[in-house]
Amino acid sequence: MTKPQGNGASQLVQLMRLHGHNKDLTFELGTVTAAPPEVLIRLDSVGFDLDKSDLIFASRVTESLQPNDRVIVACDEEHKVFYVIDKAVIY
Repeated sequence: MTKPQGNGASQLVQLMRLHGHNKDLTFELGTVTAAPPEVLIRLDSVGFDLDKSDLIFASRVTESLQPNDRVIVACDEEHKVFYVIDKAVIY
């Protein structure tokens, strides 16, 4: 197996092609509409905010979320759980 090449998104696609796609888990971008502790996140694909009861956070993002931050969210639609895994940064 060769090491994935390119930026993070390109590497993720290459790994998904190699290991298969999990249909139960999708990745989406969202926007923080309210900062912790009463955090709200609006996914790009839905027209309403998810609150903290819908979300599970990676520890590295819990202290750095501000309104208008973009985040990467893994969505487990079967179990209706949304994992905020990191902040999204575009250069």
